[in-house]
Amino acid sequence: MPPRFSFYIENLSDLLATLLFVLITFAIVIVIGGMRYAIERHQGVDRELEQYRVALRDREDRLTSVVAELQHRTRNLLTVVSSMADNTMRKSNTFADFATSYHDRLRALGRVQGLLLRQQKGERVTFDELVEDELAALSVNGGDRGRVTFDGPKGVGLLSGTLQTLAMAVHELTTNAVKYGALKQPNGHLIIRWRLETPEERREPWLHVDWKESGVEMPTSVGGTGQGRALIERVLPDQFGARTTFALDADGVHCTISLPVSEQ
Repeated sequence: MPPRFSFYIENLSDLLATLLFVLITFAIVIVIGGMRYAIERHQGVDRELEQYRVALRDREDRLTSVVAELQHRTRNLLTVVSSMADNTMRKSNTFADFATSYHDRLRALGRVQGLLLRQQKGERVTFDELVEDELAALSVNGGDRGRVTFDGPKGVGLLSGTLQTLAMAVHELTTNAVKYGALKQPNGHLIIRWRLETPEERREPWLHVDWKESGVEMPTSVGGTGQGRALIERVLPDQFGARTTFALDADGVHCTISLPVSEQ
């Protein structure tokens, strides 16, 4: 457009056409920019939705796993309760004896579930804590606690898989000591020793427990050891590869348990 090599436009119609072209160009640029922003925003929303979908699938998978684990634990718990009832019934002479023993074992099982819940929350359950809680639950305190000697390191963590069976075994040993043995008879004494060891042929550490009662006049028929003895001599070795012994010595019960424990 004349004059050449100049931004001056003589014709008014050319000036208006140029201004219209510039305005339309700016409008197109703005529209294109808005479209690009909208596309990028849409892609961002898609990415966020995909992340939400992945998180939702993960939560659904975890929920499915939790429900399956809950069903498994419930079946196991019902099996344990049924077995406890059968074993208690076989060892009970009267319904009153059955009710007392069965309720004690149910309460012990309830305490174990509390310990398992703590482990699921990431808390540490240790052997010394397990024994202390069981003695306290059976009202072994005051003068009775003076007849109990602890000898072992604190803070030995227990595996969740072995916790329930080990706790029930400790409950049976403690109940027997309170009803018939070292914590019942006036000259009785109970020594609980434990140590931690990592064998060369195994990677995980092992806990070695020595439960020794002394000063007990052993009756001809010792009650309260049937289910506990089965847990110690059969269940712990069969399920967890533990090494155990159980003996009725002349002056009281002597039991040893060796099983793997937590490294952390």
